Amino acid sequence: MGRMIQRKSWLVVAVLATPLLVTFFALGHGNEHGLTSAQIGQGMVSVEYHKPLAKGRDLLSMIQPGAYWRMGADATTLLKTEIDLNFAGTTIPKGEYALSAHFTDSESWSLVLSKSPGRRGGKPADILVEAPGTLGKTQAPVEAMTIELSGQGSKGTLVLEWGNSRLSVDFSAA
Repeated sequence: MGRMIQRKSWLVVAVLATPLLVTFFALGHGNEHGLTSAQIGQGMVSVEYHKPLAKGRDLLSMIQPGAYWRMGADATTLLKTEIDLNFAGTTIPKGEYALSAHFTDSESWSLVLSKSPGRRGGKPADILVEAPGTLGKTQAPVEAMTIELSGQGSKGTLVLEWGNSRLSVDFSAA
């Protein structure tokens, strides 16, 4: 009888603790989840990411020329598309891709789409395209990194803002 009560006690503890553990692991390091999407041509395109906080840091001073950045925190930033897309003259089939930024120097960058992410700060494996982007400044500092997709007809734009930096790249339906 005592063993049965002990087993039931453990079961109650496990049932009560499960929501707390799920919440803890879902939050990761506490960076908020971000999701943006836009209609491009005849399909939806979305980007899923986690929003690191700037905490007074400057993106461009943290990333060395030649480095790759996964464009977020805690997990790989993912682009999902229901249609084929064109980035810098390269057709990317519909599907799911890892996104990262490649800073070629302190004044230019490229959006990298790959089949799998690279190691922290390293070049991603299976790069499909590096699409040159525009680097600019935000009007006001942005504390939590944001990625926005916008679409007009068959054309789309991805914009990332964080701290004082604004990265943008244009693409289109293929």
